[in-house]
Amino acid sequence: MIADARTAGLPDRLKADLVIVGAGAAGITLALALADTGMQILLVEAGGSQYSAASQAYYAGEAVDPTAHSPVDMYRRRVLGGSTTLWGGRCIPFDPVDFERRPWMIHARWPFGHEEVAAHIPRAMDILEAGAPEFNAGDTLCGQAPLVEGVIDENVILDRIERFSRPTDFGVRYRKRLERASNIRLFTSAPITQIRLGEDGTAAGVVFDVAGNSVVVDAPRVAIAAGGIETPRLLLAGCDARPQGLGNEHDLVGRFYQCHLEGEVGRLRFLVPRERVRLDYEQSRDGIYCRRYIWLSPDAQRRHQLAGLVLRPAHPGIVDPGHRDPVLSAMYLAKAFIVPEYARKMTALEHQARLSSGGSALAWHAAHVRNILLGAPKLAAFATDWTRRRILASRKLPSVVLPSPEGIYPADVNGEQEPNRESRVRLGSERDALGMPRVRVSWSATDDDYRRLFDGLRRISHALAKSQTVRLDLDGVDETTLASMIVPIGGHHVGTARMADNPRDGVCDANGEVFSVPGLFIAGAATFPTSSFANPTLTLVALTLRLAEHLKRTPPRPQTASTNITAGDVYA
Repeated sequence: MIADARTAGLPDRLKADLVIVGAGAAGITLALALADTGMQILLVEAGGSQYSAASQAYYAGEAVDPTAHSPVDMYRRRVLGGSTTLWGGRCIPFDPVDFERRPWMIHARWPFGHEEVAAHIPRAMDILEAGAPEFNAGDTLCGQAPLVEGVIDENVILDRIERFSRPTDFGVRYRKRLERASNIRLFTSAPITQIRLGEDGTAAGVVFDVAGNSVVVDAPRVAIAAGGIETPRLLLAGCDARPQGLGNEHDLVGRFYQCHLEGEVGRLRFLVPRERVRLDYEQSRDGIYCRRYIWLSPDAQRRHQLAGLVLRPAHPGIVDPGHRDPVLSAMYLAKAFIVPEYARKMTALEHQARLSSGGSALAWHAAHVRNILLGAPKLAAFATDWTRRRILASRKLPSVVLPSPEGIYPADVNGEQEPNRESRVRLGSERDALGMPRVRVSWSATDDDYRRLFDGLRRISHALAKSQTVRLDLDGVDETTLASMIVPIGGHHVGTARMADNPRDGVCDANGEVFSVPGLFIAGAATFPTSSFANPTLTLVALTLRLAEHLKRTPPRPQTASTNITAGDVYA
């Protein structure tokens, strides 16, 4: 059953065996993984079935340094399906090295090994509609073909691939399955205002708001699957009984906030003809879009005490009309119609480029128009192909890949940052319309992060320089300039309610159960102790399946009389 809580005529009190907070990738995965059990599940989503600006406004918060972190509501959605309504579909597994003890990153410790996640990757790939769990070009594509031939060095790997989901919007794709499940009730427009505890301190349910009225839910288990920013917000909003917040006895909730270090750093220069470079997306045997990348090998990470790092050839810069490409100029002039973060980035780059060239805005735009007029046949062919493979297709071409006539591409870097205790999500002084404190995000990387990133780039550059086919030019890049090349962080929210072996090192245990609140579980990337270089969605779905298996095996503890423990007094 799916219903809008505002029109469902709900009673003041409900009962369930499990309440799941948040209907995004983790929440919907967890509910459906338990659909074949006798467990009565209540799935509550703060947003509606469709996106609305009014609902999204509840996610607004403060980035302490806006130049380092994007607006805190930009990369997440308060709607059925959560952030799967806007993701790009990239699926990459974490590697065994990500789960190893790495003494050079003090807090980089998982409470289990890679095998615990790997066992659930095949099913996670099915849920994400990303095909077989094959991530080497030779397994999936024709031949053991790397990005470009001729690179033989133990520090780099060029034949790994990333797979892409449709991208799958969980709210759309799994709506009918949720409706058919007899043991699942899903209420939208039902924001949580309290997490309830029993007299013995165990989870006892939640309270959610329905148009200003409260609905109490009695349940011996609660799973928060609200994302890496909203999860600590819910945990930290405590009342007098737990003024420090739930699971925060050691001041760890919201700490160790990680994203990825992203930006264009240096240039990849190919020395062979375009047809010998495998830049484009290819479709695997099972019809999935795949693409190769340049990976700093796990052996190099271990040997030189580095962090995860990948490079991808990006398309030439869009904003400067000197590229003379009609497709790039059309993309630039259409920036008002694309997602806001890209438009803002283009506008900033345009300002910088115009300052350096001394050109006027009118001349700048005229040059782009000239590119379009002179290249109209090329643009028409591109538009036809893009419409067919992206706009009309069920499985969408992930992005634009444009060849450079000179074989030179900006090097798009995606790097891992170490878990940093001072990088954190806290409660701010402002409140939303429900009275809930808004978040205050203080993201920060360490000097060692930039040192490791530069060292990794340097080693990749040296490895490629031995070949006769490709170079990574790092002119003007060093440890001091690298930070200025990283774009504002914000796309992947990891680590804010981390799992660990004990409560001194984490908020929850290896099964996602909050150490100090039995029956309260965390699902999603908030529990990740480390971020890897990889996008988190595939791993968070796999870990959610692992949590579902644990909940099936383990009966809930007996319930006791309950006490409202988060939000009540704070939201008054």
